[in-house]
Amino acid sequence: MSEFALNPADMRSASAAADSAAGEARGADGSDALSALAAALPGSTTAETAPQLGSAWEAGVSAWADEVDSLARAIDDLASDGVRVDSRAGGALHGLQGWLGGRGPR
Repeated sequence: MSEFALNPADMRSASAAADSAAGEARGADGSDALSALAAALPGSTTAETAPQLGSAWEAGVSAWADEVDSLARAIDDLASDGVRVDSRAGGALHGLQGWLGGRGPR
């Protein structure tokens, strides 16, 4: 049987990194590059479609960042759930030891 352990601190760190990546992606602006491309190729199909590419790019990045934000929240929620479960399990074991007369595992 396989076993794995989740480290809440590592999970929160991963959540923060994902959140940071989403923010950086939202802050990236390719409009200057697309404007330069259109200016370099006046009258071309590329120049005509550059604004559409920019809009599609922004929509795609925004959608990706929203999904990464959701992932970050889910990771953080799982870390919190794990801490709560560990705490409850520890309390249950402590109660069981008391019920058994204070005898712990031997």
